[in-house]
Amino acid sequence: MHKHVMIDLETLGTRADSVIMSIGAVRFDIDSDVIDDAAFYASVSIDSNLERRRVIQEDTMIWWLKQSAAAQKVFHEPKQDLQSSLEELADWLGTPDSFVWSNGADFDLPMLAHAYGTMGMDVPWKFWNSRCVRTFKSLSAAKGITSDYNGVSHNALDDAIKQASFVQKIHAALTYRIAA
Repeated sequence: MHKHVMIDLETLGTRADSVIMSIGAVRFDIDSDVIDDAAFYASVSIDSNLERRRVIQEDTMIWWLKQSAAAQKVFHEPKQDLQSSLEELADWLGTPDSFVWSNGADFDLPMLAHAYGTMGMDVPWKFWNSRCVRTFKSLSAAKGITSDYNGVSHNALDDAIKQASFVQKIHAALTYRIAA
């Protein structure tokens, strides 16, 4: 059985070279509702991003000012530098053979791949194992499916857990429909 991993980022922009503020990731079993408790979370220093010429977009900063106090806690957490965050994520992933999911084919994973590239590091997953939650959510079998998880919106780890839950439920709906 292949492992599935959900990754979510919180950032200060939508471009591939935007500042990455936090990284959340969880392993999950796509065939059940099991989400591994041994999650990954890193709160990343903005300065370490800027040292690598990553950018802040004004419209995203304004968007952050409108988010909940719970989501804004990311600005006050103890920080680590971008390079060590990426190294720790690669170590946590372990094998490049996992299916790696994110909510959008053009955001989290490409942004992480860009960051790995600017650090001269290899991307720790195989590009053909990238998966998109947004595409999965657009399938007809996904209509009406919601997540039971009630974490903090725009917290990278909570969003990763919620997205993994969505994938599991949609997969179950697809599996049931095919078997029926």
